[in-house]
Amino acid sequence: MLVPISRLLHAPVLSLQTGAELARIDKAIVDPRQLLIAAFRVNGKLLDHTASVLHPEDIREISDLGIIIDSSDQLMSLEGLVRLQKVIDFGFELNNLRVEDELGHKLGHVESYAIELNTFTIQQIYVRPSFLKSLSVSTLSIRRTQVVSVDNNVLTVKSTGIKESEPLQNATRMLTNPFRGTATQQPEASEVTRR
Repeated sequence: MLVPISRLLHAPVLSLQTGAELARIDKAIVDPRQLLIAAFRVNGKLLDHTASVLHPEDIREISDLGIIIDSSDQLMSLEGLVRLQKVIDFGFELNNLRVEDELGHKLGHVESYAIELNTFTIQQIYVRPSFLKSLSVSTLSIRRTQVVSVDNNVLTVKSTGIKESEPLQNATRMLTNPFRGTATQQPEASEVTRR
């Protein structure tokens, strides 16, 4: 099931053990290598550590009440979390990241995204179009499969247009005539005459 990230941000983190609110989700930490949520930064008065995180695998359930975990033991300090610290050190921010296609055409900036709750992978990216494109569309939606590359400066997606390197002048197509049963070649534009 796809869930917009806005539903999770600022959501309360509740303990199944006590039923009390332990913290609130502050920010998603995105791993750009796999486009998934590596962890959530949390904040709250009941935390033992000011810089605490919640790993997605420690989430028992996401409900209308909030994010439910077993106990406060799942809210961990950043100290000693070497793999997560490596992801944090990338300094990657998906929101407001510039989006371009493979040909270098600017499409806009990332406005939001949706994640798959079973795997916490980012499946859908919503792009606020550049000024000229915003005159015709309000939001662009990009599927995970369309992403070509990601870095700290730009998210590159597959181009939907014809690539500039493809020659168009002498292109001919093979057409199948259903009445003859054999392929016939379409005449070039110079061969077509008007009567």
